[in-house]
Amino acid sequence: MKNAPPTEYRKTLKQKILVTAMNCFKQKGIKAVRMDDIANELSISKRTLYEIFSNKEQLLYEGVIVERQYQREEMLQFVKNHDDVMQIIIHFYHIRFQELGSVNPLFFTEISKYKRVADYLYAQQEEQLQNRRAFFMRGVREGYFLPQLNYEVVPRLGEAVMNYIMSAKIYQQYTLQEVFRNFVSVILRGCCTEKGKKMLDESL
Repeated sequence: MKNAPPTEYRKTLKQKILVTAMNCFKQKGIKAVRMDDIANELSISKRTLYEIFSNKEQLLYEGVIVERQYQREEMLQFVKNHDDVMQIIIHFYHIRFQELGSVNPLFFTEISKYKRVADYLYAQQEEQLQNRRAFFMRGVREGYFLPQLNYEVVPRLGEAVMNYIMSAKIYQQYTLQEVFRNFVSVILRGCCTEKGKKMLDESL
Protein backbone atom coordinates (compact mmCIF):
# COMPACT_ATOMS: atom_id res chain seq x y z
CA MET A 1 0.00 0.00 0.00
CA LYS A 2 1.38 3.37 -1.02
CA ASN A 3 1.89 6.07 1.59
CA ALA A 4 -0.78 8.74 1.57
CA PRO A 5 0.35 12.11 0.18
CA PRO A 6 1.28 14.63 2.87
CA THR A 7 -1.48 16.90 4.06
CA GLU A 8 -1.23 20.70 3.79
CA TYR A 9 -0.58 20.76 7.54
CA ARG A 10 2.35 18.38 7.13
CA LYS A 11 3.75 20.41 4.23
CA THR A 12 3.51 23.62 6.28
CA LEU A 13 5.01 21.91 9.32
CA LYS A 14 7.89 20.58 7.24
CA GLN A 15 8.73 24.09 6.07
CA LYS A 16 8.58 25.41 9.64
CA ILE A 17 10.90 22.63 10.79
CA LEU A 18 13.41 23.43 8.03
CA VAL A 19 13.42 27.15 8.83
CA THR A 20 13.69 26.59 12.59
CA ALA A 21 16.39 23.95 12.27
CA MET A 22 18.54 26.02 9.91
CA ASN A 23 18.27 29.04 12.21
CA CYS A 24 19.36 26.91 15.17
CA PHE A 25 22.24 25.34 13.23
CA LYS A 26 23.49 28.75 12.14
CA GLN A 27 23.24 30.28 15.60
CA LYS A 28 24.74 27.46 17.66
CA GLY A 29 26.55 25.21 15.21
CA ILE A 30 25.22 21.90 13.92
CA LYS A 31 26.70 19.61 16.55
CA ALA A 32 25.23 21.57 19.46
CA VAL A 33 21.65 21.25 18.17
CA ARG A 34 19.80 18.02 18.92
CA MET A 35 16.61 16.80 17.28
CA ASP A 36 15.02 17.20 20.74
CA ASP A 37 15.94 20.90 20.70
CA ILE A 38 14.25 21.42 17.34
CA ALA A 39 11.11 19.57 18.48
CA ASN A 40 10.97 21.64 21.68
CA GLU A 41 11.49 24.87 19.75
CA LEU A 42 8.42 24.06 17.62
CA SER A 43 6.39 22.53 20.48
CA ILE A 44 5.97 19.25 18.61
CA SER A 45 6.78 15.72 19.69
CA LYS A 46 10.07 14.11 18.75
CA ARG A 47 8.06 11.32 17.14
CA THR A 48 6.38 13.80 14.80
CA LEU A 49 9.76 15.28 13.88
CA TYR A 50 11.21 11.84 13.10
CA GLU A 51 8.16 10.97 10.97
CA ILE A 52 9.11 13.88 8.68
CA PHE A 53 12.93 13.72 8.91
CA SER A 54 14.58 10.41 9.73
CA ASN A 55 17.74 12.02 11.19
CA LYS A 56 19.60 15.30 11.62
CA GLU A 57 21.66 14.88 8.45
CA GLN A 58 18.54 14.54 6.30
CA LEU A 59 17.10 17.63 7.98
CA LEU A 60 20.31 19.58 7.39
CA TYR A 61 20.56 18.34 3.78
CA GLU A 62 17.02 19.38 2.87
CA GLY A 63 17.40 22.68 4.71
CA VAL A 64 20.56 23.54 2.78
CA ILE A 65 18.88 22.66 -0.54
CA VAL A 66 15.88 24.88 0.22
CA GLU A 67 18.13 27.79 1.19
CA ARG A 68 20.29 27.42 -1.93
CA GLN A 69 17.22 27.30 -4.15
CA TYR A 70 15.91 30.47 -2.53
CA GLN A 71 19.27 32.22 -2.99
CA ARG A 72 19.41 31.10 -6.62
CA GLU A 73 15.91 32.43 -7.31
CA GLU A 74 16.74 35.73 -5.59
CA MET A 75 19.89 36.07 -7.68
CA LEU A 76 18.07 35.20 -10.92
CA GLN A 77 15.45 37.83 -10.12
CA PHE A 78 18.19 40.41 -9.54
CA VAL A 79 19.88 39.49 -12.82
CA LYS A 80 16.55 39.73 -14.61
CA ASN A 81 16.02 43.29 -13.34
CA HIS A 82 19.61 44.58 -13.80
CA ASP A 83 21.44 44.81 -17.11
CA ASP A 84 24.76 46.04 -15.76
CA VAL A 85 27.16 43.16 -15.11
CA MET A 86 29.15 45.14 -12.53
CA GLN A 87 26.07 45.61 -10.35
CA ILE A 88 25.29 41.89 -10.65
CA ILE A 89 28.77 40.84 -9.53
CA ILE A 90 28.82 43.32 -6.63
CA HIS A 91 25.37 42.14 -5.53
CA PHE A 92 26.53 38.51 -5.52
CA TYR A 93 29.55 39.21 -3.33
CA HIS A 94 27.48 41.41 -1.04
CA ILE A 95 24.98 38.58 -0.48
CA ARG A 96 27.86 36.16 0.15
CA PHE A 97 29.42 38.44 2.76
CA GLN A 98 26.09 38.96 4.51
CA GLU A 99 25.79 35.19 4.78
CA LEU A 100 29.31 34.81 6.16
CA GLY A 101 28.90 37.60 8.69
CA SER A 102 25.58 36.45 10.16
CA VAL A 103 26.37 32.77 10.80
CA ASN A 104 28.28 31.08 13.63
CA PRO A 105 31.62 29.89 12.13
CA LEU A 106 30.96 26.46 13.66
CA PHE A 107 28.21 25.98 11.10
CA PHE A 108 30.70 26.21 8.24
CA THR A 109 33.37 24.08 9.89
CA GLU A 110 30.97 21.32 10.97
CA ILE A 111 28.94 21.06 7.78
CA SER A 112 31.84 19.36 5.98
CA LYS A 113 31.46 16.39 8.34
CA TYR A 114 28.14 15.50 6.72
CA LYS A 115 29.22 13.87 3.45
CA ARG A 116 25.92 14.10 1.62
CA VAL A 117 25.64 17.79 2.41
CA ALA A 118 29.31 18.47 1.67
CA ASP A 119 29.06 16.76 -1.74
CA TYR A 120 26.01 18.84 -2.62
CA LEU A 121 27.71 22.09 -1.57
CA TYR A 122 30.86 21.24 -3.51
CA ALA A 123 28.82 20.70 -6.68
CA GLN A 124 26.99 23.96 -6.05
CA GLN A 125 30.26 25.83 -5.48
CA GLU A 126 31.69 24.58 -8.77
CA GLU A 127 28.53 25.67 -10.59
CA GLN A 128 28.68 29.11 -8.95
CA LEU A 129 32.35 29.53 -9.86
CA GLN A 130 31.54 28.83 -13.50
CA ASN A 131 28.62 31.27 -13.38
CA ARG A 132 30.91 33.95 -11.94
CA ARG A 133 33.45 33.28 -14.66
CA ALA A 134 30.70 33.79 -17.26
CA PHE A 135 29.80 37.15 -15.71
CA PHE A 136 33.45 38.22 -15.64
CA MET A 137 33.81 37.29 -19.31
CA ARG A 138 30.69 39.29 -20.07
CA GLY A 139 32.33 42.18 -18.19
CA VAL A 140 35.38 41.83 -20.46
CA ARG A 141 33.15 42.09 -23.53
CA GLU A 142 31.41 45.15 -22.07
CA GLY A 143 34.74 46.83 -21.37
CA TYR A 144 34.65 46.65 -17.55
CA PHE A 145 37.38 44.03 -16.96
CA LEU A 146 40.90 43.56 -18.29
CA PRO A 147 41.00 40.93 -21.05
CA GLN A 148 44.46 39.59 -20.17
CA LEU A 149 43.45 38.08 -16.80
CA ASN A 150 42.50 34.44 -16.24
CA TYR A 151 38.85 34.43 -15.20
CA GLU A 152 39.02 30.79 -14.22
CA VAL A 153 41.40 31.88 -11.45
CA VAL A 154 39.84 35.20 -10.33
CA PRO A 155 36.57 33.76 -8.92
CA ARG A 156 38.54 31.08 -7.07
CA LEU A 157 40.75 33.76 -5.52
CA GLY A 158 37.62 35.54 -4.32
CA GLU A 159 36.27 32.32 -2.78
CA ALA A 160 39.63 31.65 -1.09
CA VAL A 161 39.66 35.15 0.43
CA MET A 162 36.13 34.72 1.79
CA ASN A 163 37.05 31.35 3.30
CA TYR A 164 40.10 32.94 4.97
CA ILE A 165 37.93 35.73 6.38
CA MET A 166 35.85 33.05 8.09
CA SER A 167 38.73 30.90 9.35
CA ALA A 168 40.69 33.92 10.67
CA LYS A 169 37.49 35.50 12.08
CA ILE A 170 38.36 38.86 10.54
CA TYR A 171 34.67 39.75 10.65
CA GLN A 172 35.01 39.94 14.47
CA GLN A 173 37.70 42.63 14.24
CA TYR A 174 36.10 44.85 11.60
CA THR A 175 32.59 45.64 10.42
CA LEU A 176 31.19 43.56 7.59
CA GLN A 177 30.91 46.74 5.50
CA GLU A 178 34.61 47.49 5.95
CA VAL A 179 35.59 43.93 5.06
CA PHE A 180 33.34 44.01 2.00
CA ARG A 181 34.66 47.39 0.82
CA ASN A 182 38.27 46.23 1.04
CA PHE A 183 37.51 42.88 -0.56
CA VAL A 184 35.84 44.55 -3.53
CA SER A 185 38.66 47.08 -3.86
CA VAL A 186 41.36 44.38 -3.92
CA ILE A 187 39.68 41.55 -5.86
CA LEU A 188 37.35 43.39 -8.23
CA ARG A 189 39.08 46.73 -8.73
CA GLY A 190 42.32 44.99 -9.65
CA CYS A 191 40.49 43.35 -12.57
CA CYS A 192 38.93 46.58 -13.84
CA THR A 193 39.63 48.81 -16.80
CA GLU A 194 39.29 52.57 -16.22
CA LYS A 195 35.64 52.24 -17.28
CA GLY A 196 35.19 49.43 -14.77
CA LYS A 197 36.84 51.37 -11.94
CA LYS A 198 34.55 54.33 -12.55
CA MET A 199 31.46 52.12 -12.49
CA LEU A 200 32.67 50.22 -9.44
CA ASP A 201 33.36 53.42 -7.47
CA GLU A 202 29.91 54.73 -8.36
CA SER A 203 28.26 51.45 -7.33
CA LEU A 204 30.00 51.42 -3.95
